[in-house]
Amino acid sequence: MSEAASWIGQDLPPIVRDGIEYFLLSYQSALYLIPNRCPHRGGPLKFGFINEHNQIVCPMHHNAYSIEKLIARDTTLKLTAEPV
Repeated sequence: MSEAASWIGQDLPPIVRDGIEYFLLSYQSALYLIPNRCPHRGGPLKFGFINEHNQIVCPMHHNAYSIEKLIARDTTLKLTAEPV
C-alpha cells in the first residue's frame, strides 16, 4: 500500500487565525495548518515545495525543514473531523 502524496495548498486564499497566517498542508492522509513563516527569515513557506526527504523547501533561501518537525510545533494545528 502506498502512502498518500503530501501537498501544500499554494492556490488557497490566506488562512488567518488569531492574527497568524497559515497554509494548508496534507501529510500522511492528515491535514494541518502550518504558520506561513519560514523559521529562517520569515519568508512564505506556502510557496515552497516538498522534496524527496519530506521537507518543505523555502522558496526564498532554499532552506529545507522537516515536515515532522514543523507539524510537531505547538503553533501547528491539526485539522480533525468532529461529529456534529
